[in-house]
Amino acid sequence: MGAAETMDDFFERLNAGDRTGAVALMDEKTEMRIHVAGNVRMMRGVEQVGGWFLRSEKGRRMLPGDVREMGNTYECNLLVIIPGSQSLQLDATFRVEAGRITAINIAQR
Repeated sequence: MGAAETMDDFFERLNAGDRTGAVALMDEKTEMRIHVAGNVRMMRGVEQVGGWFLRSEKGRRMLPGDVREMGNTYECNLLVIIPGSQSLQLDATFRVEAGRITAINIAQR
């Protein structure tokens, strides 16, 4: 499965409320960097990274737009909708190897 197919499956599961199924698409050694206000938070391993998605607010939606697939890298502008909060626009890059998400990089637009 290529990057686009894996990420389509990931967002489909995540947005349908199947967070466990979405996390199952991550490699056990996946890494995630979140850039916020000049700071970077790094998470390593499916327990930490997957936990970030599992603990997110119910009803959270992540909608990719302006998708660019470059081999095993999937870049997109990500619209994050959180019930009761203002939506967020993020720049996101996902690295996919052998059908597993191995790295995520998220930054504010």
